[in-house]
This record gives sequence, C-alpha cells and structure tokens, in this order.
Amino acid sequence: MKKKLITSIITLCVVVTMGVGTVIAYFASVSGPVVNTFTVGEVELELTDNTRDWIKLIPGATAERSSVVTVVKGSEDCYVYVKLEQPSELSEYISYELEEGWINLGGIDGVYYREVAQSPVNQKYHVFKDDEISINTTLTKEKAAEIYDYVYVMNVTAYAIQTFEMESPADGWYNLLAEMEG
Repeated sequence: MKKKLITSIITLCVVVTMGVGTVIAYFASVSGPVVNTFTVGEVELELTDNTRDWIKLIPGATAERSSVVTVVKGSEDCYVYVKLEQPSELSEYISYELEEGWINLGGIDGVYYREVAQSPVNQKYHVFKDDEISINTTLTKEKAAEIYDYVYVMNVTAYAIQTFEMESPADGWYNLLAEMEG
C-alpha cells in the first residue's frame, strides 16, 4: 500500500509539474527582431554667382553681384559660413552690405555665418544685400588712372558644418578649419 501511495504522489507531482510548465509556456512570448538602420548625415551646399566676372570701378556706380549660397535639401542642421577675402586697398573703392541674416563671426574679419535647419527643399541665401556692390564716389579720376593696370580680386567662399555637438558658431568654424587642414 505504501508503494502505491508513493507512486500516486510521484505521478501527481509529475502531472502538476507538466501542468505548471505548460501554463508558463503558454504565458511566455518572444518578440521579433527590431531593425535599427544607421545612415550617415551630411551637409551639402553650393555657391553660385550668375553675374559677369568683371566689375568696373566707376565712381558712384552700382555693380550687380548675385552670389547665392544654397543648402541642398535634406542637409542636416548646420552652420553656413561665407568668407569674403579682398585686398585692403579694394575697401577704399567699394562698399556693400550683406543680406539680412548673415552674422559677423566675432573676432574673425570677413567671416559671416547663419544657422540653417534641415529642410526637405533647397534653401537659398543671397550674400550681398540687393545683389549689389557700390563703387565709392571717393575714387577720383586721378586715383583711377593710378590704379588702372591693377586687378583687385574679392573671393567669396562658402562652408558648412553640422551643428550637432558644436557648442557655438565659432566652435563650428574652428572645427571646419581643423578638418580642412587634416
């Protein structure tokens, strides 16, 4: 009789264990995989100027200068810079204003920036206000004759860098310079 009782208890334990295992399995679940896709962010820009190459130094005249920076659609949030380089003598003969939105990068002559948010369309920013450069009336006939054989060049260069992990526009500028040197 004892043997039957022990066998019955063991059988009951096995049945209870199988039942508990089945219930646990019934309430357990495994999800499908989650796909994480990584892409590289980028910033792309273009600088165009649809005007003629030469600007004649005629006192009081206005020359069209249609320099436009385009941040290409889909570019990441970025700082966009324009750098204007010209000989100091040229400053005596011309003047211009930058289009609204360009901010001087303090302490760096000729470098201006703006912050641009990511967009699904191209974003265009003119460099010179009204696309014009004025020739100063202080350029006299005598001075014009003196500099007649000289060629003065103003370079406009555009740069951009993602704002991600940049503490400031100046930080972005110095990171750009470091990338170009490296």
